[in-house]
Amino acid sequence: MSNVKERGGVGDVLFREFGEYVNALVEAGEPWKEVWHVKVWPPDSRLRWLHGRFLLAREMAGLSGVRLTDTQVTAEQEVRMAHRALFPDGIPKLFRSDA
Repeated sequence: MSNVKERGGVGDVLFREFGEYVNALVEAGEPWKEVWHVKVWPPDSRLRWLHGRFLLAREMAGLSGVRLTDTQVTAEQEVRMAHRALFPDGIPKLFRSDA
């Protein structure tokens, strides 16, 4: 596996885990941009578990050379959320498979 491909895969895992964490924050009514990196959650909460999964993914990404600041992580998540809002059913296809 090439370094570029490996970094892309690790980055995908990182943002998948972060997306799960952000979705849970939004569902809980938290202002995700302000609290995701600073708030400490109760030991048995789902938010603490999801935050821990993201931190582990971030550490693994760092070992592969993917190092992102909190600002970069927040900006990338905003882009992903905007993309999902534009295409809620997924990426548009040029050809219909049911035609």
